[in-house]
Amino acid sequence: MGYGGYVSAKLPPAKPTEVEAAVQAIKSLETVEMIHKLVYNTAVQPKDEKFRKVRLGNPKIQAVLGEVPGAIDAMVALGWALEEAEGEQFLVVPAGKFLGMQQVRIVEAARDKLAKDVKDQSRHDTRVAIQG
Repeated sequence: MGYGGYVSAKLPPAKPTEVEAAVQAIKSLETVEMIHKLVYNTAVQPKDEKFRKVRLGNPKIQAVLGEVPGAIDAMVALGWALEEAEGEQFLVVPAGKFLGMQQVRIVEAARDKLAKDVKDQSRHDTRVAIQG
């Protein structure tokens, strides 16, 4: 019971923003961690050009971002832009645009929630296997 005999009200969770929804739609923990690394590096060192451009033809990037549904859309929602140069596709932070810690926190929240969900799911699967 709450103060004075009143039950505390539980408000429904806030509706996620478009950016939050795009990042939360990714169901691969490895992909969300890669997005976190890319966004964090860009936010911490905004003028370093090597962090502002990601080549999608890179095999590791292709496996983690290119083949996971919603990953490129999430990067675009976070402020990156798709560009093509010399027959290759790149994700680039446009000139004059900077990513900040707000975007990093959005990805961190999605990563933490997904990690919790994966852990809960594996715990549930273990219980089912033991009972079954």
